[in-house]
Amino acid sequence: METKNLAKKLKELRSLRGMSQEYLAEESRVSLRTIQRIENNESTPTGETIKRIASALDVELSELSEQGSISETADIKATIVYLKKQLSKTSEKSEIKTFERFIGILTKLREKNLDPEQIEGIERYLEYLELEKIPSFNNEIFKRKLNLFKKYLKNKLRFVPANYYTALTAGFGIAFATGFAVQTNIDTPIKIGVISAAVLLIIIGIAIDSSIKKQNRSFNF
Repeated sequence: METKNLAKKLKELRSLRGMSQEYLAEESRVSLRTIQRIENNESTPTGETIKRIASALDVELSELSEQGSISETADIKATIVYLKKQLSKTSEKSEIKTFERFIGILTKLREKNLDPEQIEGIERYLEYLELEKIPSFNNEIFKRKLNLFKKYLKNKLRFVPANYYTALTAGFGIAFATGFAVQTNIDTPIKIGVISAAVLLIIIGIAIDSSIKKQNRSFNF
């Protein structure tokens, strides 16, 4: 591994994460002096040291040695850091609301047990959005990018709001069954049949939501 390239990558990633050398040393359980020597291109770290640093930075080992610059929105964590920086620079309510929504969605995604394919798809799309190239405080563009991201999660990764089908079938089923139940000119067996059908519809909705949850596609936007 080329130490000069490692030094550059480590500085860039640490900066994107908003970490001080002291904080990274504590999180990685690597001495502060070792972190400083790596960044100053004074030593070549062992494989175990690199593993600990990569884990603390929440990146793959390869990212510490790849050529090229690192985008400020290269991954979910970096994008959260970037958006928080933008949030700290504004006092406009509309902008604050947009940034907080974006940060909230990304934070929930990080808390989910996403599979590698889902993570890769999300991070590729974040890079595609090129959020760091948006002129400062252009709320309309950020809002548009946020809506595009939400559509991507729904249409491409097929994320579905939690209990979506349960609420949908319950709303329709209860209203339909109630409409029949209050009718005085309809026989009781027919009313019972309609109510039973409504209950079955709701059960189907619950089953669909359960299946979506097992597939790790349940998510509140």
